[in-house]
Amino acid sequence: MTRAALITGATGFIGGRLAERLSQQGWAVHAVVRPRPEGAAAITLPSNVRAHAYDGSMARLEAILSDVRPDLVFHLASLFLVDHAPAQAGELVRSNVLFPTMLVEAAIGAGCNRMINVGTAWQHYRSSDYEPVNLYAATKQAYQDILQFYASASGLSCITLKLFDTYGPGDPRRKLIPALVNFARSGGELSMSPGDQILDLCHVDDVIDAFVITADRLLEAAGPISESYLLGGERHTLKEVVAMVARACGRALDVSFGGRPYREREVMDPVRVVETLPAWVRSRDLEATLKSMIGAPE
Repeated sequence: MTRAALITGATGFIGGRLAERLSQQGWAVHAVVRPRPEGAAAITLPSNVRAHAYDGSMARLEAILSDVRPDLVFHLASLFLVDHAPAQAGELVRSNVLFPTMLVEAAIGAGCNRMINVGTAWQHYRSSDYEPVNLYAATKQAYQDILQFYASASGLSCITLKLFDTYGPGDPRRKLIPALVNFARSGGELSMSPGDQILDLCHVDDVIDAFVITADRLLEAAGPISESYLLGGERHTLKEVVAMVARACGRALDVSFGGRPYREREVMDPVRVVETLPAWVRSRDLEATLKSMIGAPE
């Protein structure tokens, strides 16, 4: 029997790769998508993925879940802001707490009691059991706590995968690795922080492997489970990553370390992974990927 998956965030970098992988593995893949603003680029989804337009209402969300009746919900959608303005606080809560709470209500109402949720390593500032780096991380923890209620009261099986930094070919996000790759190609001068902060970097395809393993874990479980795992990758200082990029492009880079200050509440040493997701092993190498990305056409 064909498995059905419902994905939020399928138009994003990680969500799109997940939708493609599940489709390749024979899943019937469905995506919850919001209408695009007038003039915005059209929504792009992998082939064989069915899009379901969502208008923000509970009634529409219930209709989508009733139509799809997924075996498993993958919740990747979120609003990410490193720093927020006061006017953005409400949208962070609506996107990262209210919407996914409505989602789990609709899922349970449609008979789906399995979910993979995405959290962030930034829920663990200074390696604390819980101390959020910013409001974004606080909203991710708030939703994880809400899921614990549904696990207890409704028998929801849920595994939260907490991500560090991710990278990979074709990444359109305004993240460090794409920025460095573009800089290596174009040249010029780049101002950065002093560069001694440690980064934890995981290839997107290793992350997708973890999603697939987690899906099997939920589907094969004899009873409800509630778990959380950090998906750690390679750990390098920012200076070391810049040096890797320089080696990959075969020339020195004009980078001014200390040209910018560390941001407020900079994560200097990310939380260490204590318990690894069972059966998950990383296999992609950062330096090899950088060489491939810099050598690939734009």
